[in-house]
Amino acid sequence: MKIEELIRKEVSELSLYEVESVLERKLDERVVKLDLNENFALARDFMEKLLLDACRDIDVRAYPPPCGERAVKAISSFLGFTEYEIAVGNGADEILDLLMKVFLKRDSKVLIVEPTFSMYTYFTQLYGGRKVTALLRPNFELDVDAILERTDRETPLLFICSPNNPTGNQFKEGDIKKILQEFNGVVVIDEAYVEFAKYSAVDLVRNFDNLIVLRTFSKAFGLAGLRFGFLVSNKSIVEYVKRVTSPFNMNIVNQRLVVLALKNWNYFKEQIQYAIKEREWLGNTLDKIDGIAPYPSETNFVLFKVTKNNLTSSTVTKRLQSKNVLVKDRGVLPLLTNCIRVTVGTRSMNEAFVSSLEEALEE
Repeated sequence: MKIEELIRKEVSELSLYEVESVLERKLDERVVKLDLNENFALARDFMEKLLLDACRDIDVRAYPPPCGERAVKAISSFLGFTEYEIAVGNGADEILDLLMKVFLKRDSKVLIVEPTFSMYTYFTQLYGGRKVTALLRPNFELDVDAILERTDRETPLLFICSPNNPTGNQFKEGDIKKILQEFNGVVVIDEAYVEFAKYSAVDLVRNFDNLIVLRTFSKAFGLAGLRFGFLVSNKSIVEYVKRVTSPFNMNIVNQRLVVLALKNWNYFKEQIQYAIKEREWLGNTLDKIDGIAPYPSETNFVLFKVTKNNLTSSTVTKRLQSKNVLVKDRGVLPLLTNCIRVTVGTRSMNEAFVSSLEEALEE
């Protein structure tokens, strides 16, 4: 018997999502890790205390509250939505997985606005959907007409990341509203980075029954290692998402951590402001470096283009890696030739990156 003959076609054709050398390098304090948009500006001792507090008096023999009930209550109170309008998962990735289970029939189309987060394509392929692409304009704004032209009755889902990863910009609210008004299917607005931006589309959920807003605790709240994401939508969509969710998908530690994080919102809000100030410092500093052109950002990262003759984003990324500075090469994505994404870290991390980048450009 050949195992390959038993594997689903979609799985056998799927590329493995790889993150290179993360574990080994993460344990090395000499490494300036600015490749995955993690939030190292948050004080480690503060986050450790939150974790320890969340772990107190837990009986791990008992199942956790079903459907992330404890976390859902806290998010409901924080955002002003009912508990019936919120669903939770292990990171935004599980939420994406659940949405595909609910909406995607085999050979259905999924419209993805690119360049953007690669996991939308991953889950589309996993569940046998057909990816349809609408490119951003050269200035990274939404091309609303192109998006609407590519939709039909066989397109149940449209994914828009705003602020967008990896371009860093937040799309105009007017463009989002027009798409919601004219798109026949469900629009998923991924707001993983919204705490660093000017506005949120979450209140539009009250006016549009075809909107799902996706959020995460991995970025602004620094809980990337524990995985917690959620969506906000109308009661009907949330009910269907819960039907395809295992009842005990959220462990008790995660649920308690979300409660504690939201209770400490003032601390996180201060750190968000710190990250925004560092983002502006980093963008302005990069703008002064010959051979580099940064783009405006509403996230906790900055995208920049390598413009120096005879240098590619791949070469610069490798040179930085040899100096123990990790960034993300985005040069293979549409519209992003020779572009690199760098996370905004602490001032010392940002200065170390800039110094290494200047050296890498001159080698």
